[in-house]
Amino acid sequence: MCGIAGYFLKPSIAGRPDWLDKMAAKIAHRGPDGTGQHICGSAGFIQTRLAIIDLEGGKQPFIEQGPKGEAMLIANGEIYNHRELRESHLSEVSFTSQSDCAVLLPLWLRHKSDSAQYLRGMYAISFYDENSDEGGLMRDPFGIKPLYYFEGSDGVFFASEIPALRAIQKIKHGPDRLAAAQILDKQFIADGKTPFEDIKALAPGSYLAIKQGRVTGACHHAGLSDAGKAMPSNPDQLDDVLADSVMAHQMSDVPFGMFLSGGVDSASLLSMMMRLRSANRTDGPSAPLLAYSARFDSQHKADETILARQLALRLGAEFIDVCFDQKMFFDLAGTVIGAMDMPVADYAILPSFALARRAAQDVKVILVGEGGDEFFAGYGRYRAGLRVLAPKFPNRPGPALKAGILQQDLAAHLYQKMQDSRHFMPAFHTRLLNKDSALKQLQAYDIEGWLADNLLVKLDRCLMANSLEGRTPFIDKKLSDFAYHLSVHNKIRGRHGKYLLKSWLNEHLPEANAFARKRGFTVPVGQWIASKADRLAELVACQQGIKELVTTDLIKGIFQQAGDKTAILAWRLLFYAIWHQIHVLNQPAGQPVLDLLDPQS
Repeated sequence: MCGIAGYFLKPSIAGRPDWLDKMAAKIAHRGPDGTGQHICGSAGFIQTRLAIIDLEGGKQPFIEQGPKGEAMLIANGEIYNHRELRESHLSEVSFTSQSDCAVLLPLWLRHKSDSAQYLRGMYAISFYDENSDEGGLMRDPFGIKPLYYFEGSDGVFFASEIPALRAIQKIKHGPDRLAAAQILDKQFIADGKTPFEDIKALAPGSYLAIKQGRVTGACHHAGLSDAGKAMPSNPDQLDDVLADSVMAHQMSDVPFGMFLSGGVDSASLLSMMMRLRSANRTDGPSAPLLAYSARFDSQHKADETILARQLALRLGAEFIDVCFDQKMFFDLAGTVIGAMDMPVADYAILPSFALARRAAQDVKVILVGEGGDEFFAGYGRYRAGLRVLAPKFPNRPGPALKAGILQQDLAAHLYQKMQDSRHFMPAFHTRLLNKDSALKQLQAYDIEGWLADNLLVKLDRCLMANSLEGRTPFIDKKLSDFAYHLSVHNKIRGRHGKYLLKSWLNEHLPEANAFARKRGFTVPVGQWIASKADRLAELVACQQGIKELVTTDLIKGIFQQAGDKTAILAWRLLFYAIWHQIHVLNQPAGQPVLDLLDPQS
C-alpha cells in the first residue's frame, strides 16, 4: 500500500527534475516508510511506501532489463493471489522479492491489458516499457484504490491523489459548478468525475494504454458480469467463501485490526476473523485482535458501541472505543475535509478519520465491512425499488433539490441527469417477472456509483491520511461475485435485506442480534451545527464557493433547523464551504472550523 505518481512524456519533451519530488510531497502521508523513484525512456515514476508485505525487499519501482532498455512498474494495493500466480503462471520467473506486487511487471509484459483477469486484489498500477515507449494505467474492478490522470501538452501525468497533479500542472481552477451541486444534493460527484475539468479519475476496472506520451486506447474489465451465470450462487457455500475472503485479506507481515460498529457486516468479519485465528493459532500466546469503534457525546443517538463491546469481549478481541464529540468536530473537521481532495460529504468521514488516527498507533492494516450492503442487498431502498407499483428508485432528488436552494440552471441540470439515469433502473416487466434481474440492476447502480464514488473514496482518504491501509473482504473477486449472484430469496425476505448473511451471523454469533431492526450509522452533526447555527450560517453564506451554487438567503433557516429537519443539508453546505476554502482557495486545513471560514478574523 502506498501513494504512486509519475508521467509519460511526449517525444522531445524533457521532464523537470523537481516534478517527481513535488508530486511525492503531496502523497507522503500515503507512504511514510520510504520513497523510491526511477526514470527511464520518457517516463518517470515515484512511490511513497507503506510497507506491508516483504518489508525489506518490496521497495518500488520494480524494474526489469530488456533488450533495448528497461521496463518498470509501481503499484498501490495488495494482490491476494500473488503466491498462486508465482506457482502456476509465473513459475519460470526468478523473483528477487516476496512482495505481492512483484508479480505485476512480468504479468504485464506478457499480457498487457489482459493482466487484470489474473488478479485478485485491490490495486492502482502504472507500467512502462522503454523498449517500445509504451505504458499503461490500470485500476481494480471495483475502484477500491484511487488513480487520477491529466493529459496535457507535455504528456500524461498520474497520481493517487489530485493535489499531486495540481502541484506540477496548470489545471483549470474550477471546481465545476455542476459537480459541486451534486455534492450538496447527493454528497458525492457521480459518474466518476472529479471537481476539476482537466483531471480525470481512471474508472474502476479500466486499463488506459499510453504510447509516446499520448493516450492511445482504453479497455474495461467489469467487476460485475452475468456471463456464465445460468444458475444463482449456492447459499450453502457462504461459510467457505467468507472464510476464504477473510483469510486472503489478512495477508500481512505487519499487525492488523478491524473497525467494529456492531452491525451485521463488521460483526460477521469479527466472528470469522476470530475463528480463523483460533484455527491457525500456534503454541504460545498471540497478540489479541484489536477492534476499534466510534461513539458520540450525544444523548439523541443510540450508543452502538455497547453491542460492539459485548461482541468483542464475547469473542476475545480487545475493544478500543474512540469518542468523537462536539469540540472535536469544530477542531478537527477542517483537517478531515483537507484529506478529502475528492469532495465526499459523507458525515461518516468524521469518525472514520478519528478511528484511523487512533488505530494507526497500533497497526498498519484495518479490515472493514464496506460492501456488505451493496453485494448482499442490505439497503431498504432495494425493497422499495422492487415494488411493482410506485417503486422508489435511488436516483431521486436529494435535500438540496427538495429545499429549492440550488440556482435554477444547476437544479435543471440535476433533474435532467436523474431522468437520463432512469434507463439504469429496472423496468416494470422486469420487476414483475424477474425480480432477480431487477435486484441486480439496483445493486449494480449502487456498486458502480455509491460504493465506488462515495464509500470507497471516504475509506481510502480517511485511512491513508493516517498512513493506514484499509481492506474490504466483502469487495472481493470471489465473495462479491458469490453474493451478487445469490437469488433474491436469499437476499431479501419480508423487511429483511442481507437475509443469507444475517442467517449466517445468527447461527455463528447469536449475540449480534442479526435480525434486529437496522439503525444505520448516524453522526450528530445536526446538533453540533445547531449549537453555532447563526454564526455558521453567516460565514457559509458569504463564501464565494457557496454563492456560485445556491440562493444564499435560504441558508440561515437551514442552519437554524439543523438540529432537527435540515441536518444533512446544513452539513453538506458547511462541508463544501470548508472544502472550497482548502482545496480551491488554499487555506491551511489544520484550523478550527470558524477560523477556516473567516480567515480574516
